[in-house]
Amino acid sequence: MKNLLPLFTFFLLSAASFSHINAQTVSFALKTTPNVNFDFNTIEKYQKGIIIPSFLTLRVESPGAEWDLYVGTTTTTNGFFDVNNAYGSSGNSSIPVNILQARVYNTANTTQTGTSFFNLSDISSPNYIIGSSGNDPAAPCGVTGANAAGSYNTQPQCYTFKVDLKATPGLNYRAGSYSLRVDFILMQDL
Repeated sequence: MKNLLPLFTFFLLSAASFSHINAQTVSFALKTTPNVNFDFNTIEKYQKGIIIPSFLTLRVESPGAEWDLYVGTTTTTNGFFDVNNAYGSSGNSSIPVNILQARVYNTANTTQTGTSFFNLSDISSPNYIIGSSGNDPAAPCGVTGANAAGSYNTQPQCYTFKVDLKATPGLNYRAGSYSLRVDFILMQDL
């Protein structure tokens, strides 16, 4: 008799949003589809994880305003994946969102997160890619944390971001189907 490994799947829905304040606008142009599935169907995938390269491309357009860019997850229970279906009763079905990691980068290396993967967290305590929750000084294209007005059309090296995702659940969680939404928020720096 063959021992079958239960399937463990994450469904990720990504949303991008922007703000419009006092005639100053910042906006995204999504280049790629915002949905992705992680299918864990081998022990190696559970232990080493799965990387989805270039899952999303974000293009920033900010003609006259400084801006911030941050990311966080949205779920029914803050900080934990939503359970769609559990397959069996062994293992923990409370899966923390921080087993999902992101790497956000551009060719000018302007992100504050660098080129390494970082653990995602709930949108209530997001990871800032550019800027912070405060009013940041203007940083021109080419500088880490570049947040000055500009466009992906004229300076793609600073205003176009690739997003890679990585999930490494390990073997402690219940097999099943889980989901969450990853929110990328672009807003005027106030």
